[in-house]
Amino acid sequence: MKVVDIDPKEIQTPPVRITSVFEAEIKEMFKDDLKKDGINQPLIVAKTEKALWVIDGKNRLDEALLNGVSKVPCVIKEMSFKELQMRNLVLNRLRGRTKASEEVMVIKDLFEVHGATIDEVVGKTGMKRDRVEQLLAISGVDLEVWQALDDERIKVCHAFQLSRLIDRSAQLRMLRILLQYSMTCDALREAITEALKIILEREEVGKEEGVIGPPPIPTAECAVCHERYRIRELTSPILCRHCFAILITAYDGASREIEIEAERKKKMALEVVDGGREIV
Repeated sequence: MKVVDIDPKEIQTPPVRITSVFEAEIKEMFKDDLKKDGINQPLIVAKTEKALWVIDGKNRLDEALLNGVSKVPCVIKEMSFKELQMRNLVLNRLRGRTKASEEVMVIKDLFEVHGATIDEVVGKTGMKRDRVEQLLAISGVDLEVWQALDDERIKVCHAFQLSRLIDRSAQLRMLRILLQYSMTCDALREAITEALKIILEREEVGKEEGVIGPPPIPTAECAVCHERYRIRELTSPILCRHCFAILITAYDGASREIEIEAERKKKMALEVVDGGREIV
């Protein structure tokens, strides 16, 4: 591996990339070390047809430019811009904490600009397929969701579930609920599924308005479950009053617990869809 000294002003930074994030205290220690000892660890630099691009070492490059350093040690590798972005994904994720939003933008850039495929990204970077797919899906979420993701208040799986809500206002309402109750990804998935179900039902009702259909089929209520069925689907079991009362009481107790849980989920879903307003 050959190390060469290069003027830091000749090295460019890709417009879309991942940069490792330091805690404030570590950042100050990093700056002090560079001022005292200089840059000892070479930067990894990509050479494309037109320019030199930093792959690994952006923070060192920034400090060199800030302090007027004339030369920085570099390891130069010839590669395409597509390969450069692949390496950036791998190296900076290994260095420390990174912003998920930057990871999203690099993957989006690979797919939309450089024609990468999911198989290619998985094979070149070692990332799991479901993570790559989720990162692609959340590229269109609201900026507040991205900020919560970068601040590590939510996980990628949370942002992915929020991306299922196309309406931005619904996304933000669900985000507030998520932050308030610290929901798991599974719980969030169930809540959003319920919200989407309500939205779909309302769309179907809207389509049916004004359409004259066939006459309704006669129905009656079951004495036990209180659901309505066609008349021909009902029977008349012979029970004494005592047994009938026991049966009804037992069923009501079990069904009430189911209703309470269903109402809780529906209330949460309605809050996402309607902002908590009652629909009359």
